[in-house]
Amino acid sequence: MQTPARSPFVTITAWVSLALALLGVVTGVLQGVMLRALGQDRGLLDALAAGAGGLAMPPPVLWVFDHLGLLLLLSVLSSALWASASWGLLQRREWGRFGFIILLAAGALLAFAGAFAFDRLLAGLDARAGLDPAGIDPLLANMQAATRVVMYGGALLVALLHAAIAWKLCTPAVRAEFR
Repeated sequence: MQTPARSPFVTITAWVSLALALLGVVTGVLQGVMLRALGQDRGLLDALAAGAGGLAMPPPVLWVFDHLGLLLLLSVLSSALWASASWGLLQRREWGRFGFIILLAAGALLAFAGAFAFDRLLAGLDARAGLDPAGIDPLLANMQAATRVVMYGGALLVALLHAAIAWKLCTPAVRAEFR
């Protein structure tokens, strides 16, 4: 039985993804070291919660600042998981291909979830500042609309790119490379 040819698409995709995932792990560890060195000084967080000029930070933003360690750990773990799937893809293992496709789908969903969460944050900031959406400054309204278009457009582009990669990884010629 002849071994199928190794497509450059899979090799390049795997190497680029592996490099980015390892970069994510390294930068996450370095950020963790810096976060640990800064300690648990709550002065800045308390100042943000109190608000300057009477406008306090929204609770979701404060939650992010209060849970930076957990978010950093999750980021490092997801980068390590992505590196593992990329290595499996590079080695032409079926579990690597399957894991890679699952992570692509999760990334697309997270892009939309992030855009939606930021959209809600913008709306929450308007409400906290006491801004009436109908009476808002036209320039600010246009900037917010443009921000929303970019957020959702970017999420759509990520989803389309991930779908194209996943589709290519599911074609019979590429699937034949995996064991």
